[in-house]
Amino acid sequence: MKSKGKTVRSRMVKRMGAAVAVALIGSTVAATGSHAAVRPNSATKPVYGGSITVLIDGSIAGHCFGNALPGGPLGASRSIYESLVERTNKGKYVGYLAESFTTTDNRVWNIKLRPGITFSNGEAFNATVVKQNIDIGRGAVTTYPSTGIGVNSNILTVDVVDDLNVRVTLERADNDFLGLMYRAGRYVMRAPAQIANRTTCATNPIGTGPFMLKSFTPDEQIVVKNPTYWRKDAKGRQLPYLDQITFVSVKEASQRAAGVRRGTAEVGFFTQGDATFTNGLRTHKSLVTGYKSTQTAWGQWMPNVNKAGSPFKYQNCRLAAAYSMDWKSYNKVRLKGTGDYSGSIVGKNHIMFTTKGAPTYNLTKAKDYLAKCNVDLGAAAPMKITLYADTSSQSQGNVKFMQQSMEKAGILFNTPYLGEAALLVSKIYKGGGNDFDFAEGTPAEGGSPGYVIPFFVSKAFMTGTTNPIATSPYGIGYNRVIALGNHTDTHVDDLIYAAQAETNPKLAKTKWQAATQYIQEQGYAIPSVHGGFQVFVNNKAKLHGIGKLKMPSGQYADVVETKGLDYTGVWKG
Repeated sequence: MKSKGKTVRSRMVKRMGAAVAVALIGSTVAATGSHAAVRPNSATKPVYGGSITVLIDGSIAGHCFGNALPGGPLGASRSIYESLVERTNKGKYVGYLAESFTTTDNRVWNIKLRPGITFSNGEAFNATVVKQNIDIGRGAVTTYPSTGIGVNSNILTVDVVDDLNVRVTLERADNDFLGLMYRAGRYVMRAPAQIANRTTCATNPIGTGPFMLKSFTPDEQIVVKNPTYWRKDAKGRQLPYLDQITFVSVKEASQRAAGVRRGTAEVGFFTQGDATFTNGLRTHKSLVTGYKSTQTAWGQWMPNVNKAGSPFKYQNCRLAAAYSMDWKSYNKVRLKGTGDYSGSIVGKNHIMFTTKGAPTYNLTKAKDYLAKCNVDLGAAAPMKITLYADTSSQSQGNVKFMQQSMEKAGILFNTPYLGEAALLVSKIYKGGGNDFDFAEGTPAEGGSPGYVIPFFVSKAFMTGTTNPIATSPYGIGYNRVIALGNHTDTHVDDLIYAAQAETNPKLAKTKWQAATQYIQEQGYAIPSVHGGFQVFVNNKAKLHGIGKLKMPSGQYADVVETKGLDYTGVWKG
């Protein structure tokens, strides 16, 4: 199996000259995406069999609890895994592996699982497995440390009621618990056999999904049909239809675009920062068909408030940077107008949306705040910061544009830090906090606050928490990892927790907006460009069924999600 994988990889390199590297989540690093309506392809009668090659934007770091994967690599992983929750194309969260979620107080949640589901290795999917996955993810079982320990800090207990029912008790009421459980498609269920082997957990993914692993390297993953997959289509036919998918990491967007246009690969995945090439592909409608996601990634730059030596402990320095960022020009020049700048840290259709308190590009104000910043800095003046980029030319060009924008206000810079995205991620999400002056282009994903909250609060575990994990070594180590801005302002926490607990939808919206306003006024998060992702399919591949398969809940998902296409109902005709 490995030799075949190497052969496929070698062929791809020879035909495309591909430079294999890693992609990172984020707008200027491996940027976010645009939103637009999608049009599912025409349907014909499904055909079984066939293999396809999908070009993704980065290497696959691994499949265990500690491996945080961005879009393309996440899609490769999600061909194997499924989650309790999925998001519909209307932005609603619905059960997937879970049949239903019920609560009377938003604090105690009962999860009912779908019956008859097994992992691809034959192990049963049941309440015990769900408890195991959640308990590891939140640090109650110390098998695998991960940032999930901070994200799940509000979970107090997970109890098995019976084989198909799980009860989750929270410390604080949460009106968006399903959004948290979705976590931009990353809250997946792993098989006990995968979890049991710490040596191979990252390289031997075992899920309930439509495909299962055939071979794996970070640069190429081959999956084949899961013959015991639990889902059938609307006519009762066994899913999936495809026999095999090969995911190949191709860092440079130009090479991904060339590959899908020429038919070297059937499918190519692209991020917002690849706009030069996706716009080019859209001029070749006879050769390729493009699909866009809805707007699901809310971009922000987070100044690192308490990093040693960083100027951003001072509000004046944070606002100097915020007012010097020309995002509208960035969208026009670097993203070719495909992004969206809402003027808020979230998009216009988000419950937290408000432009109150948000800095907008203004060089006069930026220079005024910079003068005050340099007074604050004293002997450490003048203000000087370091940006970072991954190794792709597109990422470096994006970061250079923003640096030049800030330099117009008089802000000084060190040489940007360049590194593979896996390295950058490890330096951003680490014990002791983010290594960099900024968390650049940080996307809070999804249409609800569930995957936004953990990034904005001052720490994972609330002040006065009764959660025993907070005092454990993992709890202490991960208490500030997700809080990328590294601030200590608990007023942010108070505002967010009040909104999170509010049962009246109208009042909840007002409280969420109050939290956003304060965060923007303080410069803890700076609004940037928002967007989603794009996928292009070579027309000669004759792929059908894209976006046509309903979820078990009876609703449709977005055709393009954070993870790309769902290949469960795709076939070659």
